[in-house]
Amino acid sequence: MDNVKKRKLKSLYIWHRYAGIVAALLALVLAVTGIALNHTQRLQLDQTFVQADWLLNWYDIELPEAKTGYQLDGHWVTQVGGKLYLDDTLVAEDASDLAGALAFTHYVAVAQSAQIRLLTYEGELIETLGSMHGVPSGIRQIAGKANDEVLIDTYQGYYLTDKDFLTWKKIDRPVSANWVQAQAVPEQLRVRLSQQTRAQELPMERVFLDLHSGRILGPWGPWVMDTAALLLMFLAISGCWIWMKQLFRKKRRNRRKSALLTK
Repeated sequence: MDNVKKRKLKSLYIWHRYAGIVAALLALVLAVTGIALNHTQRLQLDQTFVQADWLLNWYDIELPEAKTGYQLDGHWVTQVGGKLYLDDTLVAEDASDLAGALAFTHYVAVAQSAQIRLLTYEGELIETLGSMHGVPSGIRQIAGKANDEVLIDTYQGYYLTDKDFLTWKKIDRPVSANWVQAQAVPEQLRVRLSQQTRAQELPMERVFLDLHSGRILGPWGPWVMDTAALLLMFLAISGCWIWMKQLFRKKRRNRRKSALLTK
């Protein structure tokens, strides 16, 4: 009978040991990611982006295409996904519906559906003009005219303004206008912008959150972390049980020794 109990206790030791190894690894992940997430701002996890292709592939983040753009005196205005670039410089992360761009002496005017951005040739934002500045919504295309006048085509009609974009005048359909046309982006620039945009899609904060919750492993990931919690519970219970069994065995041995000594 004692041999059976010993075998059961030994088996419990073995399970306790292996469960401890697995639980320790998962607990280490939880501890490291938890500490990092508590200091997200200090570590700048929300501003640091994953560059590794294999991890981007794991998240199914595809390489965005920069097929067309607008060429301005040797410069390129390009929209890649939701990001706006002037050459290689990221101008805005919330760009949408790029409608065209015009080059002036000291700045570039980039037209989007509901606003016009004025940029330096270094990509610095001068001003964003929207409805509160009188800019009509629904811009579809833009054209430059003589004396630095600007013509835009919107869903509401055609509007004319000067180079300072201060006053807007609705006009009839122009007989002729040199509308800015999108062009194919040069191959080298296209590749650079695609890779640069992809490398800004996955912040480290999300990776740490997914590691902490287990979601980085997919739908089964949270179950893995739940298993870690169950293993820790098993370790606590089995550890207490083993300690109690050893304590009782020690007490029995002491009683036997005491009984032998008294005889």
